Amino acid sequence: MKYFYPIHFDGGNRGCEAIARSTAQLVGLQPADQIAYCRDVELDTRLGLARYLTLMPARLDSYLADRSLAALCKFFPSGRTFAWRKNYPYRSLLRLISPGDRVLFTGGDMLCYGNNEIITLNDELHRRGVATILWGCSMGPENLTPEKRRTLDHFSLIYARESLTCEFFQSLGLSNIVLLPDPAFVLQPEHCQLPDCFDSAEVIGINISSYVMGGVGLLSPFAREVLGLLEHILSHTALHILLVPHVTWVRADENQDDRQMGCLIMQHFGDNPRISQLDIDGLNYSQIRHVISRCCAFVGARTHAVISAYSTCVPAIALGYSIKSRGIARDLGLDTRLVVNSKDFRQGDLLRAFCYLTDNREAIRQHLASVVPDYCQRPREITQILRTAQF
Repeated sequence: MKYFYPIHFDGGNRGCEAIARSTAQLVGLQPADQIAYCRDVELDTRLGLARYLTLMPARLDSYLADRSLAALCKFFPSGRTFAWRKNYPYRSLLRLISPGDRVLFTGGDMLCYGNNEIITLNDELHRRGVATILWGCSMGPENLTPEKRRTLDHFSLIYARESLTCEFFQSLGLSNIVLLPDPAFVLQPEHCQLPDCFDSAEVIGINISSYVMGGVGLLSPFAREVLGLLEHILSHTALHILLVPHVTWVRADENQDDRQMGCLIMQHFGDNPRISQLDIDGLNYSQIRHVISRCCAFVGARTHAVISAYSTCVPAIALGYSIKSRGIARDLGLDTRLVVNSKDFRQGDLLRAFCYLTDNREAIRQHLASVVPDYCQRPREITQILRTAQF
C-alpha cells in the first residue's frame, strides 16, 4: 500500500511544506511508499522533503494544457468537461494509483475556495474504489456548493483540523469525521541563525499576504489597518518589526509572494532601521518556526505561520478571513479579539487587537503554555486511526 499526495504543490508555500513534512512523519512509511506530486522538486529537495517523500515532478506541459482546456471549457461548460480539465494535469499520477492505495488530499483550506481539482480527483478515485482522505481540512457553510457536498460523501475519512469545521460537517449528516489539530502542530523548531535584530531589541514578527491586503499594494482598507498598526508600533514601542514571508509563489496565474508585500512596507516607511525582512530562501518551515519562536509576539496572515507562533507559545493575532482561523483559535481557548477578519472588520480593529495582546501578553503566553503541549501531541492519534482503518 502506498500513500499519494496529489495536492502538495510545493514548498514555495511553507504551509504546504509543513503539511507534507508533518503528514509524512505521521503516516510513518518509507519515502518510496509516500509519493507527492510536486511543482518544484529542486526547492522541495533543498527544504528537506525528499527525506520523507518521493517527489514526483508535475509536468509543465500539463499546466500549459490546463490553460488551453480552461478556454475550451468556456465553450463547452459541462461537468464532464470541467472534470477532464481539472484531472488532466494529474494523469501521470493517476496511472500509478491502485485500489489498495490511499490518497491524502492535503490542501487544508482548498475547499474554502471555488470548485477545484479536489472534487474531480476525489470523484474519479471513488469511482475506481480507491480510499481517499480529506486531510487536516477546514470548510464553512459559506463555502458549500452542490459539487462539494456530493464529493464529501465520497471520502473514506475526513480529518477536520478544528471544531467549527467538524460541527459544520456533522450538521450535513456526515459521520466519517475525525477531529484533530492541524498536523503541522507536531513539528519542532529547527535551530538556525537568527537575524541581527534579535541582538539589540525585542522583536515582533509580522506576516502579511497579498490575499488579506486585497492584492499587491498598500491602498486597500485593510492595508491602511496594517500600516496604522506598524506606525503605532514604531511610535509607541521600542519593538523591532521583523517581516516574516511564508509564501513565495509567483506564477502566471497567481502572485502570492509575501516578500513583495514586505518590500512595499519597507519602502513606505523609508527603510526605517527598526523594520527588516527575514530572508527565507535558505530556510525550511521548521527553521522559520525557530525564528518565530524567538519573537515576543506575532501577527500573521498565513495560517501555518500563526501555527508556528501558537505551537511555541508566542502570543499571536491571526489575520483570519475564513473558518480556519476562528476554529483553531477557539480550540486553543484564545479570546476572539485575537482573530481579526481581514474581509469584515471595523476601522481600528487590528490596533485594538494589538493593544489587547500587549496588555495581556504574559497571560496569553501562560495560557498557551498550559494547553499547547497536549494539543501538539494530539495529531499523532491519526497514526493509529490509519493503521486500523478498514477502507
